[in-house]
Amino acid sequence: MALVFIGRSLICYIGIIPIAAIFGTMQEYKIWKTTPKPLSIVGHIKVYILNVLWCFGTGLAAISLLPMWAQRGFGKSAVSIEQNAVMENLVATGLFRAIVGRVKIVNEENIPHIALHNPKGPAPIFIANHASQIDVCVVYYVAKRFKWIAKESVKYMPGVGIGMILGDHIFIQRKGKNGKSVSNLYEESNKTIQSGIPMMIFPQGTRRITKRLPFKDGAFNIAIENEAPIVPVSIDVSINAWNSLYPLNLLWGGDDGKIEVTMTIHKPIEVKKDTDKAELKTRCQDIIYSVLPAIYHGSESESSKDGNKTNSGSDKKKH
Repeated sequence: MALVFIGRSLICYIGIIPIAAIFGTMQEYKIWKTTPKPLSIVGHIKVYILNVLWCFGTGLAAISLLPMWAQRGFGKSAVSIEQNAVMENLVATGLFRAIVGRVKIVNEENIPHIALHNPKGPAPIFIANHASQIDVCVVYYVAKRFKWIAKESVKYMPGVGIGMILGDHIFIQRKGKNGKSVSNLYEESNKTIQSGIPMMIFPQGTRRITKRLPFKDGAFNIAIENEAPIVPVSIDVSINAWNSLYPLNLLWGGDDGKIEVTMTIHKPIEVKKDTDKAELKTRCQDIIYSVLPAIYHGSESESSKDGNKTNSGSDKKKH
């Protein structure tokens, strides 16, 4: 009976994935509809496939680590290295390459060396602009091991949730009386940085392409408290990243994956206890946006109007 119950529960759990992927696709659609190149039918299909495979991939990867987790005593971070540095990395970079294309990294020499075993703190904090679900995949090209800060609800996402738990990532309750959650966020973040494990943070707090959003304080509070260096990263996602025919074009001898994302790694910024937070935020935002195309700087309404007025102009400049 127990096996039957487990089997049925597993089937129900897997059955949620296609439904969850619909919501993920709708969220990405809302982001891209304000651009000159909203998601096409092909784009919608590719986003949906990535969401489905992301849930399946992270879930299967995490399940494969359960025997090791049990052998090591079910500790909170018993398999965090294997989950974060190996499984998450393989799923993220593999799906990006299979569905979207190639990534180009500019100034790769600015990426600090990060030891997987016995790292020394304080570790760096990577911060980047956040425009698309694509960002979550490509940041794994920059650092193999790091911790995310995610909403508490992510724990319950099929596949993704168990992966986040085994990866020992940090969760926060965004709504309601979350004073304790915020306090725990900083406590866990400080421990992470001091133990030598980097953090990856999108200081905008949400995805946006056609609007330059102000950075929130979180990443900078953590950096100042721990005197941790900040590494600004600019993520430039091509306006045709989702709508291209890749990988279907491989069937008739097309390009095996053009560069759809360019990531610029800026020089690490030294942070001290007495660093002015407001100046630090402004400096980091200016650095990140300094190499991004014009579409990332305008207001949503202006970008939509420009996109409706002319498609020829946007066709000439593909990023």
